[in-house]
Amino acid sequence: MKIVCIGGGHGLSHMLSAIRPHCAELTAIVATTDNGGSTGKLRKSQDVVALGDIRRCCLQLADSDSLIHQVFHHRFDGGELNGHSLGNLALLSLTQQTNSATQAVAWFNAMLGNSETILPMSDEPTDLLAFMSSGIKVFGECDIDSQEELPDYLTLSQDVNAAPGVVQAIENADMLIIGPGSLITSVMPAMLVEDIAKAVQQTSACRLFIENIAKEASVIKSLDMQPVDWLEGMLGYRFCDMSISLDALSEIVSHFDDVVKSPNQQHDIEQLSNVFGEILKMPLSLEAEQLVSSNHTLRVS
Repeated sequence: MKIVCIGGGHGLSHMLSAIRPHCAELTAIVATTDNGGSTGKLRKSQDVVALGDIRRCCLQLADSDSLIHQVFHHRFDGGELNGHSLGNLALLSLTQQTNSATQAVAWFNAMLGNSETILPMSDEPTDLLAFMSSGIKVFGECDIDSQEELPDYLTLSQDVNAAPGVVQAIENADMLIIGPGSLITSVMPAMLVEDIAKAVQQTSACRLFIENIAKEASVIKSLDMQPVDWLEGMLGYRFCDMSISLDALSEIVSHFDDVVKSPNQQHDIEQLSNVFGEILKMPLSLEAEQLVSSNHTLRVS
């Protein structure tokens, strides 16, 4: 089975580890609009796409006991490099040498010995831009996340093309998994790229949306409707065939509640792997009424 995952943050990186045992071909399409931390500093000074989530995904798939994993995982403390990850700096170096974020990620991934494909959503830098009900425009993920109310509209500050290989991966996928992760900063960015949006709508793959496993401390905390409904309204198109909430995950794997109760654990890889082992056993041709639970925690769109 060919599985393509779209997202960012910790959710996507842990999802890749969980799914890897269940498929023959795995591709991740990573959001590149983050403007905080080391990534934000590099973007501001070097005009590149966000590299942090890409680094996180690549390192998550690598052998954690290897020397190269430990080296690239290192984060500097003090001096001009304070807060920077060596992995981010390595990706920046490769990007400048190849003049292509996609090629840079491929080389970085190969250095780590990974066989999975990691793709940036675009080779071109862009940022999230929010329009608030007051008429104010808010630029960048960090400032958008710190707002007290949800934006009326979200878009990209600059139209960009999908990175090479992204559209083809979506078109050829058997299953497309969107999330889990922050709705605004992890899920939405790639879905706002026109080429990706068209591919998501046209693919014959089963499109699965997974709600965020951890409660968000961002502006999304004020959301008073189903995440899938809010996302479809913001994006303006139907992006999934099935959405799975945290309650549904608990139903699929009965002991999943034990993980959720741990305040320091957002994404448990073993439990996620159990979840997807069960999900992938489901015949994708089941009728909606066979899939929808009594409290609509698992829903077919």
